[in-house]
Amino acid sequence: ARKYVGGETHFYLGRRYRLKLISDDVNKVKISGAYVLIQASDINNPHNVEALLLQWYRAKAHEKFSALYDECWKHFDQTLTSKPRLSIRILKRRWGSLSSSGLLTLNIDLIRSPKECIQYVIIHELCHLLYRNHSQEFYSLLTQYLPDWEKRKKKLETTLA
Repeated sequence: ARKYVGGETHFYLGRRYRLKLISDDVNKVKISGAYVLIQASDINNPHNVEALLLQWYRAKAHEKFSALYDECWKHFDQTLTSKPRLSIRILKRRWGSLSSSGLLTLNIDLIRSPKECIQYVIIHELCHLLYRNHSQEFYSLLTQYLPDWEKRKKKLETTLA
């Protein structure tokens, strides 16, 4: 269980950072060297620190996931005409999902994993546009776009276990 105190480690894009809490009148979160610096007036309140970190993760997830989604879509834009909308949410049991109504949902926790793992989840979900199940054809398509998908999946599972 996370305590959201100074020195505790947290991941961002696959790298481990230590929390450094600084008392300040302005709320701010940023990466500095090996640290995630959190500046806030109430740094002794773990709920406040957690809320600030989650807000920062959410902002970073929107920024990074959107860019990675655009990059991954290039594999599909010539065969598919309709690009699913992107949603970022807290998901309890999945890294991502693709609805039949055209909504690609990514788990905000993916922001803690390496970029190649996020790409794996996005491409995995986009392959479901052509194959709605996990058939042999689905895995053949996934392998065509990401020959090392199994390695990426394992890395995701071990990084965020």
